[in-house]
Amino acid sequence: MPRRSPQHHEQRREQVLAAALQCFARDGFHAASMADVIAAAGVSAGTVYRYFPSKSALVVAAGRAVFLPAAAPLTALAASGKVVRPTEAMGMMFAALLERAQQDGTDMTALTLDVWAESQRDAEIRDALQQVYGGIRADLGALVTRWQEAGHIPASEDPETLTIALAGVMPGLLLQRRIFGEVDAAGALRALGERTGL
Repeated sequence: MPRRSPQHHEQRREQVLAAALQCFARDGFHAASMADVIAAAGVSAGTVYRYFPSKSALVVAAGRAVFLPAAAPLTALAASGKVVRPTEAMGMMFAALLERAQQDGTDMTALTLDVWAESQRDAEIRDALQQVYGGIRADLGALVTRWQEAGHIPASEDPETLTIALAGVMPGLLLQRRIFGEVDAAGALRALGERTGL
């Protein structure tokens, strides 16, 4: 039997992950079973477990697939050295998150909330979320510090405290979107920036 190429393995892994994202977005983590994912992916159980040895591993991968692309604009801004209003950067990230979460006609914003909720029960998911969200918070913190150094907010303000407060806004906006439907996240962040200097 010929050996499969790395590209084949990556394509098969992405096929399984895409099926899992659809199942999780539709049914939630607890209601969606590994059997559902296997059926949706159209592969054998052995194939799924080769790439994802447990449901927790699949949930971790699903969370990363949603969060990391959304965090890319924030990471790029932090790496660029530009002085950018932190709330504006958050607006860009929120827009990227919604764009990523609604690909293929499947709204996966609920999945982001499920990841946060599931992290309270599963240490593997919590560790992964700490890495991902820790990176987001670090990038946001770099922008807050840069904004402060440019004189836009008082030097007496603690940038770490401000960063923690700002990082808490994103889950709140997503939760409101799930409860109330569309929310003007950009407008809310703009108003927050105007009132706080951030």
